Amino acid sequence: MMNPRPSDALIGLIRSALRLELDGRAFYRQAASVTAHPSGKRMFLRLADQEQNHFEELGALFSDLVGVSEWEQLAAEEAANTQKSPVIAQLEAAVAARGHGAVADDTQALRIAMELERRALSFFNGLIEHAADPNQRALLQELAEEERFHYDILQAQLDSVLNVGIWLDAPEFRLDAKF
Repeated sequence: MMNPRPSDALIGLIRSALRLELDGRAFYRQAASVTAHPSGKRMFLRLADQEQNHFEELGALFSDLVGVSEWEQLAAEEAANTQKSPVIAQLEAAVAARGHGAVADDTQALRIAMELERRALSFFNGLIEHAADPNQRALLQELAEEERFHYDILQAQLDSVLNVGIWLDAPEFRLDAKF
């Protein structure tokens, strides 16, 4: 039996979810490349890896809803989309405003990252409200929880940078103990 054609609304949600994760991964890689502090670079690269994991988790969720071939097509289309994320454009503008591209303002990168995580959290919470299947709800809640966790890590980093000037990376200070 063939799956019915997914609704335009569902396809739009899938594209939005894909864009969030792809943009998040690209943003964190960009932030790592322009962040001056080595621990900050490592933190942003860890977050980029986690966004890739989210992308794969979305594949499991949405493949069940629209079918594997439809998911693969949507994922390929969004991955090929070369339009810059507004978040990355904002980071690049902040670096350019500083007068050079070699070193970014670490606090600005953290603030932009926090905004990205707020948007992702809001998006996944919205999906949770409309998910009927308990397994889908559970996966979406897990994704939302991870976005909240990312936000909390970034907030702690920002607090640390602003108050004492060190990045939280030493094992006794890591907040990501669940990993």
